[in-house]
Amino acid sequence: MTPPAPIALVEYLARGGCGGRREAARLIAAGRVKVNGQPATNGNVEVVHGKDHVRVDEKLVKKLFPSTFILLNKPEKTITAAADPHDRRTVYACLGKYGKAVQAVGRLDWDTEGALLFTNEGELGHALTSPASKVQKVYRVKIKGHASAAELAKLRQGVDIGGYRTAPAQVRSFSVEPANMWLRITLVEGKYHQVKRMVEAIGHRALKLVREKFGPLEIAGLRPGEWRHLEDSEVRQLRELVKR
Repeated sequence: MTPPAPIALVEYLARGGCGGRREAARLIAAGRVKVNGQPATNGNVEVVHGKDHVRVDEKLVKKLFPSTFILLNKPEKTITAAADPHDRRTVYACLGKYGKAVQAVGRLDWDTEGALLFTNEGELGHALTSPASKVQKVYRVKIKGHASAAELAKLRQGVDIGGYRTAPAQVRSFSVEPANMWLRITLVEGKYHQVKRMVEAIGHRALKLVREKFGPLEIAGLRPGEWRHLEDSEVRQLRELVKR
């Protein structure tokens, strides 16, 4: 039998059900974690399951979840955070027993729906949110009014969203209503409120926003609030994105 591989302490805590890597780092900083009886100070120190004894608040972390990848069709009016001071529902509440075992890869706004990936492989999750990975995100956005051909061309070329010029994007309209229009926008960036700000930059307002795809992952077949485990082939594609 192959012996367990050493992993970073923050990763160990995340896979042990102690929250995501950020929460693990907070636990370490607060002096609540011990490794082999000694207070832990470095989240990157490597530990081996079954050999090293890791305790949180003196309670032994006994079990590690296996590598887990979940795709959620995030519903509206949920916050991408472990907890909320205003008592709003969090995305982790949608995941049942996995809610404490995985961490969201990036985030979606409270009023945005769509593809949100979760994993307990913190390094891979971090790499997927890095600008260097250039992961494509596809959004469906309903805007107030009708964007002209010239306005859509501006979005494709890149627009100023307040001190930052967006990279060229794929943009097309696919439905026109009497007072509104639907656009499909493909980005390789992930700036704060980017799609909403891009639409505002051409004089319109986003009324509804849905992320249809994150890299190779699609929400087709999932109703808002539903989730599924990733197929092995999808996990391999994510790993290839990072390598590339």
